[in-house]
Amino acid sequence: MNPELSTLEDQLAALISERLLETAPDFSSTTNLYDAGLDSMAIMQLLLIIEQEFGVMLPDSDLSKENFTSCHQLALLLQTRLAGS
Repeated sequence: MNPELSTLEDQLAALISERLLETAPDFSSTTNLYDAGLDSMAIMQLLLIIEQEFGVMLPDSDLSKENFTSCHQLALLLQTRLAGS
């Protein structure tokens, strides 16, 4: 069974703020990740975190700026990938 979208959003937001970026107190699932400090190095780390935490390896075709804009966008992608596994 796949997690709910809101659950994925919350999990991603927590992982990003706890393990990846120094985030502002108002960081949420709709915060623009690039504005929060996401860069190419952090994306590589995030891909490893996603693989560890969710067991999903995102293919190169999923590595678009749009997919990493926010936790919400990333959760949508993850939900799709989890449904296909």
